[in-house]
Amino acid sequence: MPDVRLERTLRVPADPGAQALGELLKAIADQEGPWRGFALHIGFGELHLPDVGYVAVPISLQVKKHEDNARVFDITFSSMNLPAAFPTFNGTIGTEPSGLGECKLLLRGGYDLPMQIFGSFLDKALAPNLARRSLENFIDEIAAATQARVDQREAEFARYRFYSANLR
Repeated sequence: MPDVRLERTLRVPADPGAQALGELLKAIADQEGPWRGFALHIGFGELHLPDVGYVAVPISLQVKKHEDNARVFDITFSSMNLPAAFPTFNGTIGTEPSGLGECKLLLRGGYDLPMQIFGSFLDKALAPNLARRSLENFIDEIAAATQARVDQREAEFARYRFYSANLR
């Protein structure tokens, strides 16, 4: 099982980041709104093809709060349509305080390669680290969405405070 340890820096505090992250993961798991059909993806260029598009694999995500840390979520996901043909990821994702008004988004875990020996051959020889690159794209998307959700909440709160202060 290949080990995954990825992180991204978010320009938001850890607690609001974790709250937004939990809401996003739940929306993906429940296939709600814009998160319906959420997919892992890689560009054709990463497959050594002309870089004119991408391959997307919709996932089925299970999420639950980690028992020991309120900012961490246990996640498992696999292909929605052909789970036996694609890797299954098991691990955690969460936020950790890092700097003043910043946090790190951490993805830890591993993935099981399908088709045993043939899957290992594909991952090492024909399409090296393809699953890992799709996980890097995953954490990039989750980081951007988490950052955007916290920023939106802060803007709404500031607007509310401005309007309520002017009404007095």
